[in-house]
Amino acid sequence: MNFKKQNYARFKVPPLSEQAMREFGTLAFDPHAGGKQRYRRFSQFKIRFESGEWRTELLPHRPFIQSKTYNGVVGGVERKFEPIRFDPTPQVAAGALAARLDVNQIYQINVHQVRVVTDHSIKGVTVPEGPHRDGHDFVMNAIFARHNIIGGVSQLMPTGGGPCFFEEILGENEAIIMADDKMWHNATHILPASDEGGHRDIMIISFNAWERRRYGEEFERNHGAIHIDDPVPA
Repeated sequence: MNFKKQNYARFKVPPLSEQAMREFGTLAFDPHAGGKQRYRRFSQFKIRFESGEWRTELLPHRPFIQSKTYNGVVGGVERKFEPIRFDPTPQVAAGALAARLDVNQIYQINVHQVRVVTDHSIKGVTVPEGPHRDGHDFVMNAIFARHNIIGGVSQLMPTGGGPCFFEEILGENEAIIMADDKMWHNATHILPASDEGGHRDIMIISFNAWERRRYGEEFERNHGAIHIDDPVPA
C-alpha cells in the first residue's frame, strides 16, 4: 500500500520475544480507563535514522500526559505508569519504515504496552474515548495476542466521523499506522469467546517530529499538567 497516497498502512511487525510477551501478564492496572479492563506500561524514546537503520534512545521516565484538546476526560492529567521492560526497537523501526518517515528527521515517540481483558463481568472496552485522533504526527497500533476473544475491529474513518474506509481485524503480529491529522481511528470492544475470558495484547506507538515532541517540562507546563497521586480505580 502506498502510504503517501492512503495516509495509512497495514503491515507485519516483528514478533516480540517470549520474555517480552510474558511481560503482558505482569502489567499494572490502569485506573484511568474507566473500568477494570486495561493494564499498561509506558515509555518514551527519541529515534533517528543512522547507518541505514532506525535506532531508539530511551528518554528519562516521565508521566504520560495528553493535551486537553484531544482528551476532554483526562487531558492535562499526569498519568503515572511503570516503564516498559524490553527494547521495542524492531517494532518501532517497522512502523517508521511503513510510514516512510523522513530519515533526516529526529522523532520523539510514546510507547504503550497494553493488555485489554474481558470476561462475563468485564466489558472489554478497547478504546474508552471512542473514535478520535490523538494530536500526533503518526499513530501505530500493533497486535501481539488475541486470546479467546471476538471483536477488536480496527477502524479508520474521516475526521469528524462517518463511514469507515478501513474496518478489519488485525491478526497477531500485524499493525496499522496512520497520519493522525488525516483521520479518526477506533477499535471495537472485545468479548470473550467462552466463559474462560480472554485478552488482547497490543502496543500503541505515537510519533512526533522532535520539535513537536510530547515530552518534557515545557510540554507539561503548556498543557496544564495536573498531578494526581494514587488515583481511585473506576
